[in-house]
This record gives sequence, C-alpha cells and structure tokens, in this order.
Amino acid sequence: MKQRTPKATKAEQRARALLEQTASASGESFFSALVRGLARALGTRFASLGMVRGDDEIECLALWDGEQVVRGARYRMSDTPCSVVAEEGYCAVGDEVAGRYPNGSLLAELGVRGYVGIAIRDPEGRLLGVLNAMHDGPLPASARGRELLQSCANRAAIELAQMRSPAALEASEALARGILESMTDAILVVRSDGTVAFHNGAACELFRIDAHGMARAALSQLLPELEHAAAEIGDGDASESYRRRVNIELAANTRDGETIHVAVTIGAFELAGERLRTVVLRNVERRRREEQRLRGYARALERANSDLERARSKAERAAAAKTEFLANMSHEIRTPMTAILGFTDILLEEEPDAPASAAERADALRTIRRNGAYLLEILNDILDFSKIEANRIEIEQLACSPRRIVAELAELMRPRAQAKGVAVQVALNDTVPEKLLSDPVRLRQILLNLIGNAVKFTGTGRVQIAMRYDPLDQTLEIDVEDTGIGIAANVLSEVFEPFRQGDSSMTRRFGGTGLGLAITKRLVERLGGAITATSHLGQGSLFRVRLPAHRVPAAGATDGGEADTPSSGGLRAALRGLRAHGRVLVVEDGPDNQRVIRHVLERAGYEVTIAENGLIGVELALAALDDGTPFSVVLMDVQMPVLDGFGATRRLRDEGYRGPIIALTAHALPSERQRCIEAGCDAFATKPLDRLVLLETIAQYTQKASAQ
Repeated sequence: MKQRTPKATKAEQRARALLEQTASASGESFFSALVRGLARALGTRFASLGMVRGDDEIECLALWDGEQVVRGARYRMSDTPCSVVAEEGYCAVGDEVAGRYPNGSLLAELGVRGYVGIAIRDPEGRLLGVLNAMHDGPLPASARGRELLQSCANRAAIELAQMRSPAALEASEALARGILESMTDAILVVRSDGTVAFHNGAACELFRIDAHGMARAALSQLLPELEHAAAEIGDGDASESYRRRVNIELAANTRDGETIHVAVTIGAFELAGERLRTVVLRNVERRRREEQRLRGYARALERANSDLERARSKAERAAAAKTEFLANMSHEIRTPMTAILGFTDILLEEEPDAPASAAERADALRTIRRNGAYLLEILNDILDFSKIEANRIEIEQLACSPRRIVAELAELMRPRAQAKGVAVQVALNDTVPEKLLSDPVRLRQILLNLIGNAVKFTGTGRVQIAMRYDPLDQTLEIDVEDTGIGIAANVLSEVFEPFRQGDSSMTRRFGGTGLGLAITKRLVERLGGAITATSHLGQGSLFRVRLPAHRVPAAGATDGGEADTPSSGGLRAALRGLRAHGRVLVVEDGPDNQRVIRHVLERAGYEVTIAENGLIGVELALAALDDGTPFSVVLMDVQMPVLDGFGATRRLRDEGYRGPIIALTAHALPSERQRCIEAGCDAFATKPLDRLVLLETIAQYTQKASAQ
C-alpha cells in the first residue's frame, strides 16, 4: 500500500515551486507573478498583495481577479479582514465575508465569500503589507495551509523592503500625494497601453468611479474623443500634442452614462524607461451651462429689443395717425359748427323792418340742420368705434329682409349721388331669400358706410350694390362697387385701420373721420363674416362682404320680425299726416330740450305737460291717475337733478302706475337700454331726438293704451 505524503510536505512542494517560478522576477513583475501563482496553488479564484499606506489604508500593488492582474486600488483595512491580519498576523474566514464586512466595496465587487490572509513584516516586525487569497465560494481546504502563505509573505517582504524608501523620500512622497489629492482638477497618469497608472481623488469624483474601478479603466473609455482631437491638433500625430502640452475641450463619459464637458491639458514624461502621459481635467459643465444661459439671455434680449423697436415704431405711427385724426376732427367739427353758428346769427340778427324772405329762412334752416346731422354722424362714428374697441357692441339674430334694407339705403343715397351725376344701381340675385336671420341694425350700418363711401369718392359713373346668396353655405355675399377715384396699392392694405383715410389730402377734400371702414370691418367680424377690398387707382373700388345668414324657418317667415325703417318715405308721409290725440307728460330738466319736445308734440296734436325733475314728474303722474285723467305717455329723461329718471320710474312702478313710460337719454349703449328696461321703462329713445322715431314710438304706445 502506497504511503500518503504529509500535508506539510505538499505545502512545501507548492511553496518551493511557486518561489522558483518567481525567483527571477522583481518589483511589479514579481507581485503579478506571485498573486497569479498563489491563487493557482491555493485553489482560490482571487489573490492580492497590498502595501500599507497610513494607519488604515492599503494600496493594492497586484490583484489577480481571475482573468488579469490589476493594480492601484485603495481600500480601508477596517472594511476588510485585513484589519484582523494587521493585529493577529493571520486570518481565515471560511464563508460569508461580505456579511461580516458590509462596507468592503472591493469584496462586494468581486463577490468574495471565503478569505485567508497573512501579514508581511520587515525584519523589525513592522507591518509592510498583507498577502490575501480570496474565493467566490467557501474557502477551499487547500487554502488554509499557513506554511505556503508564510513562505510567499517572506519573499514579498524582501521586495517590499527594497521598495520602501528612506524616511525623507517617504515624506516627500506623502507630501506630493497630499498635494495631488487636494487638487480640485482631476489628474490621470496613463501608461503606453492606455491604462491608468495613477489617479487622484478628484478623478474618481469626476468620472464617478471608485479607486478600484479607476485602476482598471482605460483612457479610451473615459475620454473617447481625446486621441482623435490630439491627432488633429498635432497635424495627424497625437504624440506631438502631448509633447506640446496642448489644451482641448471635449466630452467625458462618467460611469453612470452621463456626458460632461471638460477642459483637458495633456502632457508626457518618462519614468524608469517607460513613456507616460498626463491628463489634467477640469469640469466646465457649469461654465458651459452658464454660457448657454447667457447666450439665451442675449438672444431673448435681442428679441425683446426687436419687439420693443417694432412696438415703438407702431406706437409712433399710431400717435401720428391719432394726431392727424385729431387735426382732421378739429376741422370736421369746426366747419359745420361755423355754418350752424353763422346761420343762427343771421336769423337772430334779422332787421324787424327788413325780414328775410321765407325762402332765405328755409335755406338757412336747412343748412343748420344739414350741418347738425353731419356733426351727429361724426360723433356716432367715434362712439361706435369706442364701443367696438371696448367689446360692448351687442349682436342680435333677428328675421330681416336684406333685399328691403338694400333697397331703402339705395333710395336714401340716390339723391346725394344724383346731385353729383352718379347713378346708384341695385342688382339682387333671385337666390336671395326674402327673410334671413341677421342683425338688421348692424347690416344697415355696414351697408350705409360702404355705399356712403362709394358715393363720396365717386365723381362720375355709377355705384352698384349686388347681392347673392349661397344656400349650401348659407352665406350672404354683398358687393359695393364704384367707378370712383380708387385706392393706391400701398394704401389699400391700411384702409380698414382706424384713423386712416388714404392721405391727408383725402380728408381735406372729402371730409370724414377715417373710422367708417374700421367700424365696418369690426362689425362684419362680430357678425362672423369677412370683408375684402380690391381697387385700381383712377378706376374704382370693390368692397365685398360675406356674412353667415341662415334662412328663416317657414313658421317664422312673417313680416313681424322687422318693421319698416323710420326713415322710409312711406313712414315719413304717414307721420306728416298724423294728427295725434292724448296727453303727454315730459319729465325733462333742460329748458331748450323742453321747448323742442313741446314743439314737436304739440304740432303732432298732443297736449303737453312739463316737469322739471323726476320728483315733480312722479307727483304729476300720480295726481293725474288719481283724478281719472292719466297721461297717455310719460317721456322720462334719465339724467336729472333731485330725482333721476331711473329712480322716478321705479317709484312710479312701486306706486302701481301702469301707464307707458318712454326713457330719453343721450347714452346709446345697449347696457343703458337694458338699465332703462330694468328700471320699469317700456321703450327707449336716444338724443338728439329723431322726430319721426319719437312720434312713431309715442303713437305705438298711445294706440296700445286706447285698445286696452
């Protein structure tokens, strides 16, 4: 039977074989061969040799990770079993190393479970380092032999002792390392094969890699663009850029996948016959972001300045337009006022013994009325534009007859056009229904502005109003075309802008506010439509309006939806022949207005009673009611002293007064109309009073009262 060899003899054989293999090596080559051979001899996956640096730090001079030898990692002894080795000289952990030492990052990274280590000491007994064997499973029984570890540790002690420098050199090294570690710039020393030979702590922070990972990193992974950039700067030779110590700004890759921008200074030197390269890096990401932010601020400032310049230019143009508008308005208002005041003075200054003839007086009065009506048009334009700009125009949808509206307006404008030798023509397509849903008041205003402009700016020829209806789109299309002076191309784009009227000479020649087309465009848009203009200078203009207008259902296609306009010829004739009867109470504080209203009503046949304020009006109305002779209608001015029209109306209604009350006000806003109705008024009439409208309104309510 073959005799078994004692374990000690096997350990000695393994130690002898390992030492023979490393006998000719020294320095780093010895450490590399030692850890590689030690792992094989003990049957472990890993082996390492570390040198003590300071009180609690070990620098890994060689680590066999199962595939290759790496170096440079640093770790704390207190986080690993090396702390036991340092105190007791030897330590073996069969399993669960990570559980005992949870802070050992190197152990966790390698997946170490079993461990054995021995101290490396100099002849005086000072601790030089630690020799370790580690396994990713339970520690093999063959690895527990202390003799082999001790033999290898003795040999390693010789190499480490030779590496240990005198005290002064060691202090100098500590000083240099302290300086490098205190620097905020990241520093790498790179071997000729591209691996990292040295790094400081700032490099680990920059690339977010621990010391062990940094020792295994390749420069091409950390700075993939560096070699290409260095070659470009060095005219194809990267080594030339290292020799010249050039500066480069490029992207660096962190371990967690983020890209950051760094400023890099590269250089080169020789050490122990090996050519090494230095790479000094500074994180410029914050500076780059600040620069980008500043560039963004600069661009925003440029845009703001540009917008401000455009706004300033627009404001200057608007100010110039409004200045011109005010000058025009001064002219437009003063001209008719001159005629009104002048002819009024003529009538007042008549000599008793030489009175003017009836024809002269009638001509003077017509002149006064014509200029007064023109002043009212100007004021209406200004007020309408203000209401539109304030979004206070209310739009209604009523059954109306566009055919009738066009016919009436053509009839209204025909005398003015014929006086100039201009024909007014109407072309209504058969497709236009008799009744459509729209706002008749705004439709009249739109067409009156367009037809009035066409007549104003046409000296000879014709003005034609054409109307078509598209039943599929339910759209009403109206053309107002003239053969007038036309509009220049550079002015056509601005004709719908407020305060614009071609040029100043236009205003002087034709008059007007320059608001008519601006009002027309806004009214068209409020009705949901669109307006366009085409023109040729000296040949005429065409304004086209397209409005949504639904057919009126058969049940609603009656004539009750829209009354004849008060200005129509038939209504004028009817009211001239009207001899009304009844009593009217006029509650009005203005003496001049009292006289005008009394004159109009008494001439129409009414008996008139005047009240100077709302309080007197309430007393007279209630007294007449108590006497059994109530007034047929009460005309109630809104703004009065003592008690205004709103308060007087509410007081009458509270006292049980049920007779018709018609409000009189100079305010034409829809909100004012609603306010009057809410106070208890039955109807609403605006100042200056239209005689025909006023008499028609009174007649309407007196007839209702008689029928009841």
